Amino acid sequence: MDDYTWRKRLAARRRRRRIERLLVVFLFFMGLGCVVWYFTSYTKTPDYAIKKTIEAIADNDAETFREHTDFTNILTKAYDDLTVDLFKYDTQLSEHERSLFENFYVLIRPQMCQGAIKVINTRLDSGLWTLPEGILKGRQLGIDYDLLLERSLIRHTTIIGVEKVQHLGNTAVADVKVVEDYSQIPFILKVTLENVGGNGLHVAEKEFKLFGQNFKFAGLSFSLTKSDWQIIRVENYKEYLDAVSPTLRKDLADYIDATAEIVSRYNRTFRNEQTTFIVAQRTSSGNLGYNQRNNIAYYINETIIPTLQKRQAELDEIYVPHGAFYLAGLRKESTEVTIQAWQSYVRGLLENNSAAFDTAESLLKQELILDQRIEEIVHNSAVARNLPDLP
Repeated sequence: MDDYTWRKRLAARRRRRRIERLLVVFLFFMGLGCVVWYFTSYTKTPDYAIKKTIEAIADNDAETFREHTDFTNILTKAYDDLTVDLFKYDTQLSEHERSLFENFYVLIRPQMCQGAIKVINTRLDSGLWTLPEGILKGRQLGIDYDLLLERSLIRHTTIIGVEKVQHLGNTAVADVKVVEDYSQIPFILKVTLENVGGNGLHVAEKEFKLFGQNFKFAGLSFSLTKSDWQIIRVENYKEYLDAVSPTLRKDLADYIDATAEIVSRYNRTFRNEQTTFIVAQRTSSGNLGYNQRNNIAYYINETIIPTLQKRQAELDEIYVPHGAFYLAGLRKESTEVTIQAWQSYVRGLLENNSAAFDTAESLLKQELILDQRIEEIVHNSAVARNLPDLP
């Protein structure tokens, strides 16, 4: 290779290297610009806040969810929407009783909302829906929290995504598409966000060396412990309930009608078996003898438990519309708990085991709670038949 050609190739190689270095620097600053834009602009938008909230729900990320939501405002309005017509169509209540119930639900709103916060936090932390403890446990306030959660639709609403976000200065409204799982009815929830400020960007001059050359730039550090935007309420939650409820109520009413004969027939059987059981336990001394214990145990194992199993088997043969899944599940759970209670009672009889009797009593309490819940659903379904929008 002659000297001219060699020098020409060397110059071309040097030019290529300079271009490559400039390209690397350009890409570096492009990437840096994207990072700066992301942290200084995009993360300070309602679009980002609603996106991170939905991701937090999917990822069970309670901390991020709390960062981007104002629990108190959201739940207070949702609670009012949920309970506004709870007793409106119950003809069994007088105007005075209806007014008392409505005022009572207003009085216990703080406790109910705090309970909802605990339920949602537990769901995000563990992925499980659990009921709150303390004053809201069971029916201590005269209400069934599980039924209220079911009515809220929170446990069977799936978020599809965000359709659009409308910016309105210090507030924004996001259109969030959801679907109610039982009815498969789609709906657009109007979610309001508010600019609550946040910890911003810190700038300091930095110097670094790249390819043997010194560069200076504004060094950036970020503190994002607080979101600039938070969800503060769902504007049309009541409309969502109204859109979905007629279909769910119809499903429930159809299922109750379809199972009415089975329930009525077995209720008569259970009453007769209860009478026989009470008579079998009678004793002049107050203590059950050996033969009496065995006879009672035999009656429970051969008559009462099989009757429960037959009833459930007949119920299982009935088609369950999607809107009646909750009631059908409660009935099945009630049957299982009742059988377990009888089995523990039999063990206590045959083994003279006080711990087994205690277990039976505990299971009986669970069964009573489930039966009260079932009765309330059936009663509410009967009331709902008077609603004007029920198909």
